[in-house]
Amino acid sequence: MKTRLLVASLCIFGSVFASAQLTGRFYLEKETFARGEPVFLYFSLENRGSETAMIFAVDQEQPFCSGASITVSSDPAPTSSCPSFKGQSCIANGPLLAPQPLLPGQTYIGRLLLNFDHEINTPGEYWVDAEHNSLNHTENVHAKLRFRVDQKAVVPDTFQPWVNQLTSTDREKHLEAARTLASVAPPSLEEILLGFADNPEFRRYAPLAFHRLNTQRSIEAMAHLMEGPVTNEQIDAAQYLAETNDQRWYPLLREAAEKNARISSYPAYAAELGGEKMLPVLVALEKSPDTQFTHLNAVMAMGSTGSRAAIPFLLEQLKSPDVNTRDRANYGLQLLTHRTAVQNPQARNREAEYIE
Repeated sequence: MKTRLLVASLCIFGSVFASAQLTGRFYLEKETFARGEPVFLYFSLENRGSETAMIFAVDQEQPFCSGASITVSSDPAPTSSCPSFKGQSCIANGPLLAPQPLLPGQTYIGRLLLNFDHEINTPGEYWVDAEHNSLNHTENVHAKLRFRVDQKAVVPDTFQPWVNQLTSTDREKHLEAARTLASVAPPSLEEILLGFADNPEFRRYAPLAFHRLNTQRSIEAMAHLMEGPVTNEQIDAAQYLAETNDQRWYPLLREAAEKNARISSYPAYAAELGGEKMLPVLVALEKSPDTQFTHLNAVMAMGSTGSRAAIPFLLEQLKSPDVNTRDRANYGLQLLTHRTAVQNPQARNREAEYIE
């Protein structure tokens, strides 16, 4: 089970910069990659001081948890000014990593798979902006690196070592192999990737693998992930199904939204795919006696319909005496109109918001 954690590792990591002379840098192993090839960003940390430093390895799936911020030129632009809470806490999927010593003169090298969180398989020019911050700001590492993805596809034999690594007895190594293969999803490995759904350890990568494969079989396998109780994989599957814009999956997402309306992702993804036809469902959910979750999630999801028919409902919600309802309504209106009724969040005139 996933557990949210305070980012204690950053506190420790940041403190060692003050007691040891650590020098870091980001780099790529080359400037040109074949289409479909894994692209790794490397981070090295050298201890040039006279004391041993205790450091944490770079978190390959959650760079923020080890102090790194990564942006790639192909990342979508933010859709609103609503603050994002992604990366404010870390999620553990297994035993916590212990700090490791970095002796004087030694260098630690970690790497991050850019394909995992970023879409970079289309041929073209890219840049990656990488930064590593210590909390006490004694040492900040920043780099903006350029690379390109070639028209020529990667040779299928390139992936055989990763396939072999799937059976490694080292947990970190076989998870890295699964994460890498899911991220680049070679068509020649479709059968292996489809099997991730039935592997307890690899299942968390199944939605990404199916999304990147983007074949009829993989998308149908994605729909099967929607069966059963709520899981992280099911929520990811709902997101990717919404992104297909294929209306045959709308009934599936609508049903999931009605069953799991207390989880904001489900109504939002159903609204994104269904558009205006999801609006009556959201209006019904908005009237739920569960004012803490279902009601608020329904109001907020109205903005995800992309339909101007939702505007009158959201304007009505701005008259609510409940501040949370008004905030969700304002957020929904912002998604639909790309404007906000709130100019200064610290000095809000609720009646003026409705009038506007």
